[in-house]
Amino acid sequence: MAGVLSTEQAATASATGVHHGEISQKDLIRLQLKLKWTLWKRSYRKNVGKIIGTSFGTLYALGGLVGLVFLFLGTTLWAGEGSTFPLVIRGSGALTVLLWFLIPVLAFGVDDTLDPRAFALFPRSAKQLQPGLFSAAALSLPSLLTLLAVLAATGFELLWLILFGQGAAWIVLGALALIPANLAGFALCLLLPRAWFAHSASRTSSRSGREAGGILGFLLMFVAIYGFSLSMQRVDEMDVDQLARWLPTVAETLSWTPLGALFAVPMDLAEGRVLSALLRALIGAATIVVVWLWWRRSIDLSLTSALSGDASSGDTKVSPLVPRFVPNTAFGAVMGKSLRYWRRDTRYLAALGLYPVMIVFFVAMGFTLPESRPGMIAMTILMCGMSGMSLSNEIGFDGPAGWVNIVTGLPARANLLGRIAAMAVLMVPGVLVVTIAIPLLYGMPELVPMTVMGALGTMICGWGISTVVGTLLPYPSSPPGTNPMKDKSASSSNAMIAMTVAMIAVFVPLLPAIGVGIWGAVTGSMVLTILAGVLALVAGIVVFLVGLRISVVRLEARYPDIFQKVRDHV
Repeated sequence: MAGVLSTEQAATASATGVHHGEISQKDLIRLQLKLKWTLWKRSYRKNVGKIIGTSFGTLYALGGLVGLVFLFLGTTLWAGEGSTFPLVIRGSGALTVLLWFLIPVLAFGVDDTLDPRAFALFPRSAKQLQPGLFSAAALSLPSLLTLLAVLAATGFELLWLILFGQGAAWIVLGALALIPANLAGFALCLLLPRAWFAHSASRTSSRSGREAGGILGFLLMFVAIYGFSLSMQRVDEMDVDQLARWLPTVAETLSWTPLGALFAVPMDLAEGRVLSALLRALIGAATIVVVWLWWRRSIDLSLTSALSGDASSGDTKVSPLVPRFVPNTAFGAVMGKSLRYWRRDTRYLAALGLYPVMIVFFVAMGFTLPESRPGMIAMTILMCGMSGMSLSNEIGFDGPAGWVNIVTGLPARANLLGRIAAMAVLMVPGVLVVTIAIPLLYGMPELVPMTVMGALGTMICGWGISTVVGTLLPYPSSPPGTNPMKDKSASSSNAMIAMTVAMIAVFVPLLPAIGVGIWGAVTGSMVLTILAGVLALVAGIVVFLVGLRISVVRLEARYPDIFQKVRDHV
């Protein structure tokens, strides 16, 4: 009977033109586009933080587009001469391609929605998947905004050709090359991150290596942001003539690289530089071919690695859970576990690595702008204190592993104090060094007692508030090993409420110390300055003791209910 049915089904399928297991390239592209659209929509479902972030990002991008239009207007119609506009086009084109490549390289947590590894179980090669993946890459807000910017540039380039072109023949040649060259440049913008994502997915490094790379990229991104901020502080001091001299050289140099070659081709033709246009067209075309082939090879490797599994480093060392310098008790076990978290888990390592970067920025800002040194010292104290808030979701970070603490009857006090002690071992020595060194570097040794006591008091206060927030407002976290830029937990409404409450609650008890500190700074009184540090330290100890008591009572009474809120990772 089954044989008869299968024969009838095969005959029906053949009569209707249906071939099981076969799909045309056009239909495959359509399916991949539909999949990308569906995943993109679902990523915003019940994700208030992402909706708000995307809305603000879109508004900023639209503002940037308006500014770009005014820049084009100023260098075409309003300038009265046409020598500046080609420079702007070459420079902005190269910068656009560079940003499209740097974002996935530095922001390791930004991954491809259609990860090639997800297609490993389907009988499709990289050559068949590539067109659909490329088409799906254009289906995003950054792609749409970049396309709008390219279209705006194309319109103004055509206007510039008409107004300032070097003759009718060159104008026609530039206009004919305009749209293909700009579209090719836009295609390169889409190709570079896709190739990098596929390359990252195909790497057979260990998990710890990938996590370390994610943290490094996360920190490099902040270093780049702070470095740019510092450089902007010196723009006013820079000679305008000097700036005008080296900008054209930089733009011309970039236009000879794969980053800006394609966008420079129409301008070269309009200016009668045929040889330059041909060479740049060859550079751009060769770049697209090389990146396309690199992407295909990376897809092939990622499809294979997805089936074979990740490589393991094989060098894991077994060490005692309880450190030798603490008692062999429940407190020691929790402290040892937390120390391992801080050493191995990227969710902790990212926070641990970010604070030194920000403090170095504050120090550099104080040397760049000497008048800002008191403010930078205050920001340093603030950052040392904010480090205590890193514990505000400790129960959530446990995730499904929290059941062990429940079934073993782990005392709530030991559970909380062990986590705080682990962070104190890591942070207190660094805080002491920083709060002593910075006033000495600024030539303000008299502020050392205030900075040390103020930073310690703020940090201890943060510990107390974090224990309360962590037991009253826990929220699910991303799983261990999550890259910092991929962490979805901080984008939820519960996380935002918890972080807001924690930030406000930390500063309210410290308001008297802050007020006395400002009073002492205005009057130049050393007594008031030291008193502000003492008040901060006392307030921190009081808040810590009260917060620990509240948290212990809450955790002992409601640990199963708290566990139900955080048992699943996001």
